[in-house]
Amino acid sequence: MHGLRGDDADMMIERFMENIIEQIKEAQLKLGFVKEVIRLYFPVSSLENLLQVHYGSGVELLAFLEKEKKFTDTVLGEIKFSLCKDDRIEVCISPEGAAYVHEQIADPVFLKHIIRLFQENHHLTVEEICACFAQFNEHYVCEKMKPEADFDYVLYFPDQKPDAWYYCVKMEMGHTIYHRFTREDYYALIQE
Repeated sequence: MHGLRGDDADMMIERFMENIIEQIKEAQLKLGFVKEVIRLYFPVSSLENLLQVHYGSGVELLAFLEKEKKFTDTVLGEIKFSLCKDDRIEVCISPEGAAYVHEQIADPVFLKHIIRLFQENHHLTVEEICACFAQFNEHYVCEKMKPEADFDYVLYFPDQKPDAWYYCVKMEMGHTIYHRFTREDYYALIQE
């Protein structure tokens, strides 16, 4: 597969940048802002889903990413990629990119609330989590996951308002945690 052109490349970059910015914003809300290099790690299949491309190997995907000129001039500056030994792609964002997210991107109100909820109470019930979702959109979904799954519940907004993430919740040894997944990554997770 060759570099993308025109509208396909623009849509791919827009989707990719939105995901990266949302991940950086989540980290900044949880940990605070520091003007430093940010490294995000993606399984090859996850990054392929996000970019809507298919190469099948980390080496081929990395070659595509390094050649694609659209990644050299983004609102976050130049984005660099490298292949990790466990077939994951490292996405490296400059300190200026981290500062851009902190200074120019508004804090997503729902994400701020869900993070605060988990920070203030480490042993939440599913009812308390559902109440937070309902404050933002009464048409959320909360499903109990299969017993063999890594998580106990998944919550999401089918209409993607206020966000499109799938929040997988685990209750273990008195602690409640969540991890966010894209729709595609969530469905890949439950099919494993």
